[in-house]
Amino acid sequence: MGAHHPVVIVGSGYAGLQLARQYRQLAPSAPLVIVCADDGADYAKPQLSHVVSKRQTAADLIRKSARELAQELKALILTEQTVIAIDTARQTIQLQERELPYRDLVLAVGAEAWIPPVSGNAANEIITLNSLQEYRQHQDKLAISQRILLIGAGLIGCELANDFLLAGKQVTVCDPADSLLNALLPGFASEKLHTVLRAAGCQFELLNTVTSVEKVADGVRATFRDGKSIIVDSIVCAAGLRPRIAVAKAAELTVNRGIVVNDYLMTSDPHIYALGDCAEIGGRLLPYLQPITVSAQALAKTLAGAPTAIRWPVMPVNVKTTSYPLQLAGDVRSDDLIWQLDEDGNGLTAQALQQDKTVGFVTAGQHISRSMNLIKQLKES
Repeated sequence: MGAHHPVVIVGSGYAGLQLARQYRQLAPSAPLVIVCADDGADYAKPQLSHVVSKRQTAADLIRKSARELAQELKALILTEQTVIAIDTARQTIQLQERELPYRDLVLAVGAEAWIPPVSGNAANEIITLNSLQEYRQHQDKLAISQRILLIGAGLIGCELANDFLLAGKQVTVCDPADSLLNALLPGFASEKLHTVLRAAGCQFELLNTVTSVEKVADGVRATFRDGKSIIVDSIVCAAGLRPRIAVAKAAELTVNRGIVVNDYLMTSDPHIYALGDCAEIGGRLLPYLQPITVSAQALAKTLAGAPTAIRWPVMPVNVKTTSYPLQLAGDVRSDDLIWQLDEDGNGLTAQALQQDKTVGFVTAGQHISRSMNLIKQLKES
């Protein structure tokens, strides 16, 4: 059923476009449709962590318009369209004004920024920067804001803190955890990043959360759980992402934290796949560029007629805090690791050992150049 219909990709973020490009290489003339909730522009999303210090506008980040993408990919691109429903029996999706059939459907719908519950009359003014559209909406306010409160000390929160500091702004970061990048870094690396950002002027409210935000004459008063309050110009939330699962759930696909897929990125329906921030693979969410790239390469082959399971390589995570950049891979969080440290004025190299084998590493500063050799050691272990 539907063999002559197009592959339909819902989402034109990094995951959707990476898949479209890979698929087009393998299937040069196969019908392809991309459905976008926004204007469909191709932009470098990781650069959203650096736009303020670089004084970039949203327009500066656009690499290609939807029209240019359509020409490149030889695809029909439908912009400003939301999927209202999926009819799995008929293999169609319902948009606002049309029904669209599919041979295979790929949900690359991403994730939404999560804002913790906060009371007060300024709660609806909390900024998130999870898309080009969000940055376009808030870029003018961020440019003139001098005092910034960042909610969240994870990867994006730390990158944004670094960027705002470089732009000369006063930055406070709050997080319920007791350390920066608590879910990613071992304690010694987190402490080093904390020291560098604090030396640059960042203030921290760790083991603390914002409970209320109120408009006042000279800005916004943010009150913390411990009773302390500060006045800021803007509040930016980087507290995490929540995969978009509503449409998949309504279609009775299996969902958990994300849309559940197997090693072929297939959902519980054999003609529907999920990719990127919305997908849950082996019980994990992997919202990083390299896993998405690897997934897109495998799925493109599957859609082109050669079913291909994902085989994960060693996938380092980059923390783009330019004042103290970090790269990590493998197991760096287990309690039984033995660490071999090498630190000097240029940075840090830390190898995680188990039974004399390298199982993970963290590099920082100029030592990031050593990562390739450490990745080789991980592959050989």
